[in-house]
Amino acid sequence: MDGGGQARANERAAKPPQGFSTSALEKRLHLRKRAREDAAHNSPRHDAEDLSSAERAVLEAVAAERAHVDQARNEARAEAERRLRALAPTPQDFAGPALDARLALKQAAGRVGHDWGEAADRAAQARADLDAFKKANQLRRGAVYPSSTLLQAGLLLCAAVFEALFSAALFAEDDARGLLGDAITAIGLSGANVTLGYLAGFLGLRYLQHIKLPIKVLGGFAFALFTALALMLNLFAADWRDQMAAMAGREVDLGSGASFRFWSLLQLDSPQAIILLMLGAGVWVFATRKGYSGFDDPYPDFGKMDRAAQDAAHALSDLRAEARRELEAPIEAAKIALAARLEKMRAEYEAMSKAFDTAALKMETLDSKARALDEAAAGAIHIYRQENAAVRTTPAPPYFSVPPPIVGPSLDALGPSASMIDDARARLEEAQKQSTQALEGLLRDLEDAAARLDAGAAA
Repeated sequence: MDGGGQARANERAAKPPQGFSTSALEKRLHLRKRAREDAAHNSPRHDAEDLSSAERAVLEAVAAERAHVDQARNEARAEAERRLRALAPTPQDFAGPALDARLALKQAAGRVGHDWGEAADRAAQARADLDAFKKANQLRRGAVYPSSTLLQAGLLLCAAVFEALFSAALFAEDDARGLLGDAITAIGLSGANVTLGYLAGFLGLRYLQHIKLPIKVLGGFAFALFTALALMLNLFAADWRDQMAAMAGREVDLGSGASFRFWSLLQLDSPQAIILLMLGAGVWVFATRKGYSGFDDPYPDFGKMDRAAQDAAHALSDLRAEARRELEAPIEAAKIALAARLEKMRAEYEAMSKAFDTAALKMETLDSKARALDEAAAGAIHIYRQENAAVRTTPAPPYFSVPPPIVGPSLDALGPSASMIDDARARLEEAQKQSTQALEGLLRDLEDAAARLDAGAAA
């Protein structure tokens, strides 16, 4: 029922039952007539303390109807108390889920402790090895290497393909085999040139800067060897292209004159041969640069040591995250259990509150009816006293100025039921406090367990 409907119901209930209004009582009991008759005999006496017979008749007439209302009120009160006892929140155990979670937390910590310690040891050892390597080799910088070697390999392949296509076009100008026939030769030359450049950078320049002299000498020897081979390859290709141009112009057999000579560079006459030599040199320099720093750190083994340290650190981080999830699982389960129990108590309290509100509305209706009866009786007695005092020749008794007595018990509404609601609210607040304390304790235990694992790994 909404507020307006309840107000209208109370307004109707505030009217006394038919035949029990002030005017009805006055007519039924002939109060005015009896008041004048009593006043003619100066009754009640001026010093009387007891009510007159007419006043008692009013109270007796109202008391019977008031007894029915009081009986309905008692039944409504008893029903409300019974209903509230049935709906009172059931006490919940908030310590049980917390104890189960603590036990599961200790078991999980025991399971992950060994793996956690081993991963931490590996990470610490890898970091110590990296620091020792940097100190031994006088390195004061971080390792520099690409995140993807596939991209660098792709760049080398593109350089080889570019040189092969360009070289095939240069050879095809004076070769009867054409572009397709010279493509095989160009692919072989460009592949060899890129490979020699990569080896010169990776095995030569990188080891040439090593702090240890024997390794530095070996690096210098490797760089000189691969550089000499690349120089011979590119000079041979340029001289070959120059001889092909000469043969196409003079139509002579190369014979033994086509053999390679180191000083043939001084005798290059065709522009194509010079371009081919410059192209090979440029691609070789590019491949050497990629071999030097494109695939790994320029200092030998520095990148490998740094990657090992990072891999160990990442493995430890992943293990920590997985272990943290495993440690948090019992806490989450306890949180769900605590929330479910608290929600159950909250739902029971809400149902209890609604039942109390319904009973309070019903009781208010009955109280309004009882008050209407009391007011009707008081009004009727007031008419009698007023008429009596107006006619009598002696002073009215003092009790005329005192309100007439109530014919029924006092209207104490739902005092015990309200106390039950207060107790239920107090139990719910205490349950919320216990749930919060249990959850906070579990979170502290979780942090302590993680701290112990970290401390054990550090030790």
